[in-house]
Amino acid sequence: MRNSRLVVTALLVASALNLASMVPGGFVETRDFSAYPSIVLAAFNVFLTVLGLGSLVLAYTITKTGSGYRWSTLAGIGFVGVYLLDLYRIFPVPPNPMSTLLATLEWIGTGLGLALVIASLVVSQRAVATSATPSLPRPVMLGLGLVALIIVAFATKSAMGF
Repeated sequence: MRNSRLVVTALLVASALNLASMVPGGFVETRDFSAYPSIVLAAFNVFLTVLGLGSLVLAYTITKTGSGYRWSTLAGIGFVGVYLLDLYRIFPVPPNPMSTLLATLEWIGTGLGLALVIASLVVSQRAVATSATPSLPRPVMLGLGLVALIIVAFATKSAMGF
């Protein structure tokens, strides 16, 4: 059971790090999304930030208590959905093409997301969660909130081409 917990935790962390490498304005995601209203980009960036940071929080929770596998299944579905929507040019659809590196990372992310869904489903069928639910210390939660705001602001500004 311990190994299963580590597999799900590793997949959550790897998925979050893979997603983080694709923040607009970075080295990988350089497409222009200025045709979208800023509110749409901000909402999408909020979703992506919650998905990424939430995966790290889930990894912590699973490591400490062995609970959270259903949430990690949903996170895996979120990763797969986001990447496939982009890879198949459903949303978002910028005028400039996706780089080969970005496409490769998104296919890797899709594979990680699928593995996360499968591993989480398998482990959740066998998991016996402990009754204690760890909570992150208040300063950590405030710090994560601040980081989330910074990420959303940076990603939205960069995606708008400013």
